[in-house]
Amino acid sequence: MAWLPRTLFGRLVLVMTAGLLLAQLLGAALHLTELRRTVGRTVSQELAQRVTAVYHAIDSQSGAERERLARLLSTPRQQLTLEIQAPRASDDVAMFPEILDGIAALLGPGVEVRAVRLPRIGDFVFDFYIRLSTGDWLRIQGNAPTEIFAWPWHLLVNLGVMLGAVILLVWFAARMTVRPLTDLARAARDLGEDLRRPPLAEDGPSEVRQAAHAFNAMQTRIRHDIEERERFLAAVSHDLKTPVTRLKLRSEMLADTELRQRFLHDLDDMQELLGGTLDFLQGKAVEEAMQPVDLVAMAETLTDDFIEAGGIVTLRAPDALRIVARPRALRRAMANLIDNALKYGNRADVSLSTAKDGELLIAIADAGPGLPEAELEQVFEPFYRMETSRNRDTGGVGLGLAIVRQIARSHGGDVSLENRAAGGLRALLRLPRVA
Repeated sequence: MAWLPRTLFGRLVLVMTAGLLLAQLLGAALHLTELRRTVGRTVSQELAQRVTAVYHAIDSQSGAERERLARLLSTPRQQLTLEIQAPRASDDVAMFPEILDGIAALLGPGVEVRAVRLPRIGDFVFDFYIRLSTGDWLRIQGNAPTEIFAWPWHLLVNLGVMLGAVILLVWFAARMTVRPLTDLARAARDLGEDLRRPPLAEDGPSEVRQAAHAFNAMQTRIRHDIEERERFLAAVSHDLKTPVTRLKLRSEMLADTELRQRFLHDLDDMQELLGGTLDFLQGKAVEEAMQPVDLVAMAETLTDDFIEAGGIVTLRAPDALRIVARPRALRRAMANLIDNALKYGNRADVSLSTAKDGELLIAIADAGPGLPEAELEQVFEPFYRMETSRNRDTGGVGLGLAIVRQIARSHGGDVSLENRAAGGLRALLRLPRVA
């Protein structure tokens, strides 16, 4: 449902507030209904008795005595007059039917009563015509005290104050409930960037303490496993590099020049593959402190280096773009993308810009054949290469884009590829200003 808040905190506050509001409104409605019925019954009975007593007193008189008695019995809240005719009775539904029923019951079935104006909540004004025995009409009009039947604004104000207090309590309770989940989600997100982050505080309710304890235990196990893998890789790196170096030294002593070059070429391939693999597995590309970086200056230096090496590289960028990043890692990512563009697309058009949401965009386009849509994501997998010959000069070792993605995600960004409509491929590196 699109109208629901996206966060658990918002949904809890909405549901609990809506439930409490509905309960309060239903309670207020029931209270008002019962109050109306009780007060209405009491006032109606009293009014019916007064009307009946006044009617009998006046009907028992004759001539001028009736008018004089009507004036004497009139009060500021009840005026009595004698009328020759009576208007038609009102068609409104009586909110207090007890009044008419009580008058009719006390006067008896032989007396006609016409209610021209009926009382209602907020406006308890009445206007009755009762036929006298002589055929004239006794008009009784008046009103009840305003404070009795007026709208209970004080009740509504009290209801609003109570509801406001309850909403604050709901907000506080939902906050306390959701905060441990928010901390756990933040810790899980940070865990992917820093396995050595401080453990979660194991406090709060028992369920929260258990979840925090389990998360800390998982973090410890993962960190120990990674450290063990790093120690293993360091040992493998040392053990493999040593025989490769010895083989290179022995190859230098070969008398056959062509055979010596082949041996050295194969050993260089092995050494590059070994070094790239170990760097990727150990995450050395992202083992660097964050610091402010002038992205434009870095891009200008890179493009100048590639141009001096004979590459066709252009740069379009603003005067300055500042970012907090890992300088060597970011330079390596941009260099890998530019190198791929030159290797497979003959040129690299680099552009730096800022997106509407504040992200920094580094786009590198080439003029090559592009890639099949099914492989635009697959090429980011380690050791995946489009080059089937497995030639280091044309296909590399298949780790360049995997390392670029590793660097981008360590900054809180990402990298993607897309085919250009005009031909060629475009790599888009997205980075937040503050990783």
